[in-house]
Amino acid sequence: MRTPGSVRATCMPTEMTPTLHRFAHDAMATTFEVVLAARSRAYAEAAADAAFAEIDRLERELSRFIPDSDIARLNALRPGDALQVGIDAFECLQLAEAVWRETGGVFDVTVGGWLPRSSSSPPAADGRGDASDAGEGGPNFRAAVGMSLIELNPPRRQVRVRSAGVVVDLGAVGKGYAVDQAIEMLWQWNIAQGLVHAGQSSVFAFGNAAGPGAPSGGGWAMPIRDPLDHSRTLGQVRLRQESLSGSGRALHGEHILDPRTGLPAPAETVGAWAVAPSAAMSDAFSTAFMLLPPGEVEACCRRVAGLSAILARRDGAGTALRSFGPAEFAPTGDAADRQGCSGGC
Repeated sequence: MRTPGSVRATCMPTEMTPTLHRFAHDAMATTFEVVLAARSRAYAEAAADAAFAEIDRLERELSRFIPDSDIARLNALRPGDALQVGIDAFECLQLAEAVWRETGGVFDVTVGGWLPRSSSSPPAADGRGDASDAGEGGPNFRAAVGMSLIELNPPRRQVRVRSAGVVVDLGAVGKGYAVDQAIEMLWQWNIAQGLVHAGQSSVFAFGNAAGPGAPSGGGWAMPIRDPLDHSRTLGQVRLRQESLSGSGRALHGEHILDPRTGLPAPAETVGAWAVAPSAAMSDAFSTAFMLLPPGEVEACCRRVAGLSAILARRDGAGTALRSFGPAEFAPTGDAADRQGCSGGC
């Protein structure tokens, strides 16, 4: 799978005027933001436009709400049928399968079709998926959810479905993947410092922050907000050529279902963040960390190179933090007194 960094050695310039430029673009039902340093705003804007065009292209390939996308065509297959898909859809499915295995089935892109949609959401191109049957693992839910119902054939880049009613939704990995490919595009434009946000879910930072307020020691300092009080900062993570993704229920309600049971994430965990070498990876693991108990989260971080986690869990009337893995996480204020950590905190 392509991850940010594959072209970095050949396209980064040796000198850069540390002036930051910001650009925003709506896609994938969120707002992407590019913050980068470049010699001129005109050049920065052209690079950002190229990154946004790549994100738009990926949306056309990965959204199940677009009838001729790879994922919509996959969801239209009958049991036993196979479909050759593009490299982007296949890489997302490969990553999803890897995280599904790593988390014991907790991360699963076949559960997305069973999530409730807001009134503003477009109708699904596949016309399937009804969250009303998901509660406590209804019979239709159990028959149609599970990465084991999808067979990947890497040499042919084919996907086969094994059961009727399987609905793939890449919402928990697709935005992160789009961030990664946007970063690749920026590197092709010789951008050495910057970051790409995918709304409230993921951010990938590369190079060093520039301008007033830039942290000493390099990297980018990204705040961790209290899921129960967004005006409060629990700490910050320093990112160095890596991504931070967060999941919770405060902004979008109960939008994370346990694929093993059909039930929402446990109430004890109010927020989960993952730091990883790619945004697709951190996007997927942050979703899984909302469902896994702390001990299993810690085990994942020990097994997977470059993976870290931060959990915010209810502690009386407040929020207690636990962190695992090598990420540079610094709690702030009273959060520092309520933190337990393992690894790099």
